[in-house]
Amino acid sequence: MRAQLARTLATNGFRGFVLTVFLGALSVLGHAPFYLWLVTIFCFAFLMLLLDGAHSLARPLRAGFLRGFAFALGYFLAGLYWIGSAFLARGPEFVPIMPFAILLMAAGLALFWGLAGFCFILLSRDRTNSIWRAGIFAGVFFIAEFLRGHILSGFPWNLPGYIFPAGKPISQIAYLVGIYGLTALVFLLSACVAIWISRKQKWLPLVMGATLLVSCYAYGVLRLNKAEIQYVENVKLRIVHANIPQRDKFNPAKYINTANTYLELSRGKGFEDVTHIIWPEGAIPGLMFEDAGLMAAIDTLFRAGGSTPPVFIAQTLRAQPRPGTNKRDYFNAATAVVFKDGQVPMISPYYDKQKLVPFGEFIPGGGLLEKIGLHSLSSALESMTAGKDGVVPALPGLPPASIQICYEIIFPGFTARSQPGTGSTAKWILNLSNDSWYGNSTGPRQHINQARYRAIEQGLPVVRATSGGVSGVIDPYGRQLNQLGLGQQGVIDTRLPQPINSYKINDNYQPRVSYIILLLIVFLLIGCKVSMHREA
Repeated sequence: MRAQLARTLATNGFRGFVLTVFLGALSVLGHAPFYLWLVTIFCFAFLMLLLDGAHSLARPLRAGFLRGFAFALGYFLAGLYWIGSAFLARGPEFVPIMPFAILLMAAGLALFWGLAGFCFILLSRDRTNSIWRAGIFAGVFFIAEFLRGHILSGFPWNLPGYIFPAGKPISQIAYLVGIYGLTALVFLLSACVAIWISRKQKWLPLVMGATLLVSCYAYGVLRLNKAEIQYVENVKLRIVHANIPQRDKFNPAKYINTANTYLELSRGKGFEDVTHIIWPEGAIPGLMFEDAGLMAAIDTLFRAGGSTPPVFIAQTLRAQPRPGTNKRDYFNAATAVVFKDGQVPMISPYYDKQKLVPFGEFIPGGGLLEKIGLHSLSSALESMTAGKDGVVPALPGLPPASIQICYEIIFPGFTARSQPGTGSTAKWILNLSNDSWYGNSTGPRQHINQARYRAIEQGLPVVRATSGGVSGVIDPYGRQLNQLGLGQQGVIDTRLPQPINSYKINDNYQPRVSYIILLLIVFLLIGCKVSMHREA
């Protein structure tokens, strides 16, 4: 069997390229919603064997780059295909550029893995039979993923560590080492499997990998067994979850129907007992708080119960004049509205989204592409403006929060950049997202898994309101306490969990751990290179 596998992996040329792309695509089965993480680990092991085989070729460095690139191309195409749904939802004029955008995005991300393959060949010369290969493989690919998550605006979607479902035992190790630590673990496990496959009757690497995995599992079991969830007193949230296709939100004729759906759900049974009502990102398109008719309807509805009206929390576009010009800057923002007797509704200061989606919310390249009329996918605007300070306003009646809009929650350590302006640390995370762009695909399911990892890392509960995705409350251990998912419509009336009482909450612990792991791996690779020179 080993001989047959070796012959298959030795395939070169176009067939070899297709095989490598296929293995990369197959490895995505480890991610949500499948969680076949053994498939991912074995596919990554085959990648290491493919790179080992490049040593025997005439141009090994070139082959290492191409094999790493091809594998990643399949990985990102299969993992991010759902982005195409956003082009379909936006309208027929965007459809022709859809395949090119997806291919170019996957190819751009694959460059990181291509460079990792190049570095693996460079550092593993003369060590093809050494256990050092495991450390080198895990090290260079960890660095590639770390850079992918940080260079330019960063895009840490589908980091390999996410193959372990959030809230389960193995995922709990992220509380100590973060998702980047779990990513390093996945690469190391894959390298151990690769060495076991390539070295007959050598069980030590496999035993080492299994021991490491079992240790993580045991830690997670112990942590979950001790988990106790307490709740904030005198708070009852209502998360509104409407099943409205994204294309309908761009249809002006359906604007009133969309607004009425959210109003009717908000005012449903149990309204009198609710203290806060939360609408997701994209509930109402455009500048919601500039629509006088809609705001009057919300005011009337919220005051109609006879009791103290609930606080209204929502996302909206907002505009402000651009200094020195006759133009306006647009922000993707979130705020709270309080309804007091005898007073007009009071809107709190805004939190402005800091991490904007390339092409979705702003056009990379700035004015050049805007001048030719290229608009962002999420609106008819050329580009939105990113928030600068990350200050989160107080949400009346609630503990201090970190607001994270849409994919801001996929960034490990972002919570430290979105903090209350009062000087206190956040006690929970509010994630407002619009996943209806991506239909019934793997995208929204991957998104919720990543949001659950932020809860584990920070020890904070996450309240998530989405359009077209998965809404609900996540406890500080990453467990989904309640939810409404794709294709469902309704409300979730829920209590707000308290955070874990830990020194870690909302400081810079997770980013520091990631950088420590990065430095340790860099020192490991430098030591490996120095050792190679001494042996030469």
